[in-house]
Amino acid sequence: MIILVLVTILLAGFLLTAFIRRTGTELLADARAAEQGQMRAEAYSALETTLAVMADFRAAEGALRSPAESWGNALADSGYEPAAGRQVTIAFEDESGKLSLPQATAEEIAAVLELGGAEPNDAERMGRVLHAWMREAPADTAADFDAPDYTRAEPAYKAPGRPLRSWGELAAVEFDRQIFFDEDGRATEVFEAFRREVSLHSFQTVNLNSAQAGVLTARGLGMAELGALESHRTQPRRQGETGVFRSTEEAAVVLGGAGIPAGFGTNIEALRINVTVQQGGVEYRLSVVISTGSGAAPATGRKQETPGEETQVAAGPERKVLNYPFAVLEIREDSEPFAPAASPLL
Repeated sequence: MIILVLVTILLAGFLLTAFIRRTGTELLADARAAEQGQMRAEAYSALETTLAVMADFRAAEGALRSPAESWGNALADSGYEPAAGRQVTIAFEDESGKLSLPQATAEEIAAVLELGGAEPNDAERMGRVLHAWMREAPADTAADFDAPDYTRAEPAYKAPGRPLRSWGELAAVEFDRQIFFDEDGRATEVFEAFRREVSLHSFQTVNLNSAQAGVLTARGLGMAELGALESHRTQPRRQGETGVFRSTEEAAVVLGGAGIPAGFGTNIEALRINVTVQQGGVEYRLSVVISTGSGAAPATGRKQETPGEETQVAAGPERKVLNYPFAVLEIREDSEPFAPAASPLL
């Protein structure tokens, strides 16, 4: 009888311990989900505040050129205060300071690849192959002898004839795999360098205020011009000075009077805004790409509304008009860590 009682007590204790452990895990999961929801709301609140400051600046100055202008510290300047115990940081990455892959030529793609460490012959061939992957060839075009035959793959597939929608899509492009990914599928140094220099979004002009070495080289600028731009960006400034080019004529003076090649400008066309909210050991990340002018388009190639265009938004039985200042090209929430900051020119 005593043994039966002891066994019953032991079994009851085991079941009670398992119940408490499971209940505690569920409570922690619920608490974390609620905390994530609050941090998400904080991130979007900080983003909206930043966009409002940027819209005011653009209305006054006519364009956005660099975060070195007064809108670069939007949260602090607007007096934004996160909830107690939270820290909010904003980081900007000018997508239009990179080479627009949907607009790039095969030669420009090859130049960026070679600068990133690819062998010249491989870079030239990959430039042609990747360029062909993104563009639909006319039906009567003769096949390129160097073009990959994707129909022999298992399973067979064909080039999509449209711009890349994600970086992982490079794994499907023949001749690029061994350069961009190793045998275990990990990204190579060439891949990382290529991603730093290239944007998947479509825009017409590269911003000289943030242009990186790869796109500058691909668009015809030499080492002397690269050095002059880097010196201009890094030299000390007096209070109130930004060192931001307001026109290509100003940039030409820094480059020694040399003419600026076509395809360059001084305005931001596509801007990535990275918002990070930290609370204790938990971190929530939000990454948004916006079009700050009329020339940028998303990586998917789908049509976007023109910035500032009146947008119909459902609001109960009625529809209200929302005049939003920027077109959103991409949103990523709490995804993989953001790409590293842009590398220096030299």
